[in-house]
Amino acid sequence: MDSGASHSFISARFASCLDVTPDCMSYILDVSTPTGTSMYTDSVYRGCEMSMAGISLYADLIVLPSRDFDVILGMDWLSAHWACVDFYNKTVDFVCPTERPFSSRETKGSRHRSYPLLEHLDTKRKDARDTWHM
Repeated sequence: MDSGASHSFISARFASCLDVTPDCMSYILDVSTPTGTSMYTDSVYRGCEMSMAGISLYADLIVLPSRDFDVILGMDWLSAHWACVDFYNKTVDFVCPTERPFSSRETKGSRHRSYPLLEHLDTKRKDARDTWHM
């Protein structure tokens, strides 16, 4: 998760593991990186499914030509899922009115200790929604 990113992204390298084709956006997005360079893209994977604490959450992931990360969940995703980041305790609480509230604390005991990183569960899925697990 990156509260400094306005959008959510997937690296082209990581996206190459998927068996789906991204959609083409109607514009070219100019993305400024922390190093001051720009990356350009017009590809997006829409409605990617993720699971956290047994609850399905969805993200539109914009493809970036980068190898430096797998997935970045930005402010678009954080705000859509009513995320409250507690920087002191290093947790994220979700209080979406249509779901039961849950916290990243519930997943700390799992094998997925690097909470901000996502692992693709099934790279052979053929449908438009890919399942991710946090």
